[in-house]
Amino acid sequence: MSRSGIPRNWNAPGRFSPGWSRIVLWCIALAALITFVPRMHAQENASINGQVTDSSGAVVPNAQVTLTDNATGQKRTAVTNDVGAYRFASLNHGTYTLEIKAQGFQTFTRTGIVLNVAQTLGEDAQLIVGSASQTVTVQANALQVQTETSEVSTLISGQQIERLSTNGRNVTQLAAMGMGVSSQLPEFGGVDALTSANGISFNGTRSTHNIYLIDGAEQNDRGCGGCFMNLPSQDAIAEFQTLDSNYSPDYGIGSGGTITMVLKSGTNKFHGEVYEFNRNTAYNANDYFVKRSGKQRPVFQLNEPGGNIGGPLYKDKTFFFVNEEWRRLIQGSTPSVTNTIPANNFPTAGQDFNYTLPSGGKPPLVPTTSDPAKLALYTADGLTPGAAFPQNADGTYKIPANLIDQNSVLMLNANTFPHPNLGTSQYIASIPTTDNIREDIVRIDHTFSPKYQIMGHYLHDAMNKTFFPPLWTTSYPTVGTAMANPSYTAAIKLTQTYSPSLLNETAFLYGGNKIRLTPVAGAGSSFLIPQGWTATSFFPLANNRLGRLPGVTISGTAPNNTWNPSYYPWKNGYEGFEYRDDLSYTRGRHQM
Repeated sequence: MSRSGIPRNWNAPGRFSPGWSRIVLWCIALAALITFVPRMHAQENASINGQVTDSSGAVVPNAQVTLTDNATGQKRTAVTNDVGAYRFASLNHGTYTLEIKAQGFQTFTRTGIVLNVAQTLGEDAQLIVGSASQTVTVQANALQVQTETSEVSTLISGQQIERLSTNGRNVTQLAAMGMGVSSQLPEFGGVDALTSANGISFNGTRSTHNIYLIDGAEQNDRGCGGCFMNLPSQDAIAEFQTLDSNYSPDYGIGSGGTITMVLKSGTNKFHGEVYEFNRNTAYNANDYFVKRSGKQRPVFQLNEPGGNIGGPLYKDKTFFFVNEEWRRLIQGSTPSVTNTIPANNFPTAGQDFNYTLPSGGKPPLVPTTSDPAKLALYTADGLTPGAAFPQNADGTYKIPANLIDQNSVLMLNANTFPHPNLGTSQYIASIPTTDNIREDIVRIDHTFSPKYQIMGHYLHDAMNKTFFPPLWTTSYPTVGTAMANPSYTAAIKLTQTYSPSLLNETAFLYGGNKIRLTPVAGAGSSFLIPQGWTATSFFPLANNRLGRLPGVTISGTAPNNTWNPSYYPWKNGYEGFEYRDDLSYTRGRHQM
């Protein structure tokens, strides 16, 4: 097995083609594979093993074994070896029927065999002497003890996935149900992949060491420790399993838990659904501090409409499944009380500034300087360098207008530091932010013969989101961050069954995303340089491509806070390519 990848480029501007052009490219690639590669088979790492014996316990070699997928009619065949053993590797999850024929014995049939993703299932059979025209039918046990491997895992079926009430329909909450998992997930973890909560630990390992797989394609964003790139719709997932410990080495991508998901596929019967999930806090009680300041309660509106359809393109041969889902979240930013500049300490352009000393503050001092021009101004204003500014009768300190940089007046009046709306020096707000996602999922399965098949899927998440306050740099929602995060995953899986004991499987797996971060202004504010700005800095004003105001930090006195539109726009991307070739060989009782 070999693996290659392209790491994040943290500085490259890059371009990313629209989602539909990617769909077209993958459809062309899939069509080319169907046309030119006639020996292929899809797999989900599940297998059925067994041994065939007669009523005395003697092994039965050269028995003809046929395994049929009840949903699609697809068949796999094998022949028992010299110790009566058979193996079907690289199977899809589903319900199967097993049929065994051997000369001098009645036909053995076992129905209702339920095989789950990544499962190794043992199905031994005992034949009865008689005519092959006679059939013994056995119903498979609904509950079985895992005896084939030492793996510790937790399986959640597709029906359970649809019916479990996860908050926001985020599949990460399903992973928290695994054995040996400790969860630090919040009540609501978000509806997009990259910014979703992912704080789960398997058996004490780091959450950043977990691996997420969709049809075997890795979903981890290697430039964002522990993040994953695509958040598939719950209604598109056929099965979900957490591999908690002691799982097979072909999953050895990370040292934590492995969360493996399988997309639904088509069957010989058309099936589909239309759905919508929604939440709304219109009837929720208001936050105490928000109500006290006369503000509306934080908004929370979540709508997730969607639908899917699957079925045959050609019965028993070609199947399709398509899922479309939209997620729209309007959520008020968490209301928080922050210190800001007192209302009477915002200066007016062209006027003297009467500064109110904050509690515990020290009187403002006239700056010392050797600049003759400034010293002349001090003399004209009756000021002494190093001494306090003169105090007015009301206790404020008078700072003459000719000593005030009018650029700072312009900046503060752009509402960078907001005017207080709670008391005399505090600010509280909850600005509705939006999260819009459109998800496209397509899966195709095709059978050439009982031995040769192909499977391919394409998944695309288009995400646009806003943050108030902005990411990382300031506590004021007077500036925010707009985030665009298109992400993609694709898988093409092939096998060649050379003999009943030799199977070769080849796969190409892809996952990638782009991140675009851009500053946006909050309500009643601007991060852009206002008209009349004359300030100079190390870089010429002409090189300030977005025309942004500089960041300001006030420390040592109230409000002890920072306003900053940050260094965005920020552009980067990650693409991971994985090429796999797995050989499975059975000899006697041994499987390699």
